Order: sequence, then C-alpha cells, then structure tokens
Amino acid sequence: MGDSGPEVRSLQEMLYGQGFTYVSVTGVYDAQTKRGVSQLQRDRSIKGDPPGVYGPATRAAME
Repeated sequence: MGDSGPEVRSLQEMLYGQGFTYVSVTGVYDAQTKRGVSQLQRDRSIKGDPPGVYGPATRAAME
C-alpha cells in the first residue's frame, strides 16, 4: 500500500483491462488496487502471496 510508479500504473491498467473497472489508473497502490489484486488471486486460485499483495506468485501467474 502506498507504493507508486510506472509498475503500479501497469498493474492497474492490467487489472482494469481484466474487468476490474473499480481500479483507477493513478500510479498509486491504493485500496482499490489491493482489492483488485485480491479478487484476481481468488478468481485464478493464486496461492503464495498474501491477499492483495502483488508478489512473486501473483506476478508469475500473470506472465
């Protein structure tokens, strides 16, 4: 939470493109971004990262 930059913006664009339209593309990892990552993890049964954390397991599942 609170991280910012082009990587966060890319994550938000990907989430928005996947249908998580409540995620705003701001470049700041905010509550909506965390919610989108959590939902993505649930939808795709991604394990290995805490809910809402875009860590190595979630990153690998998205590549």
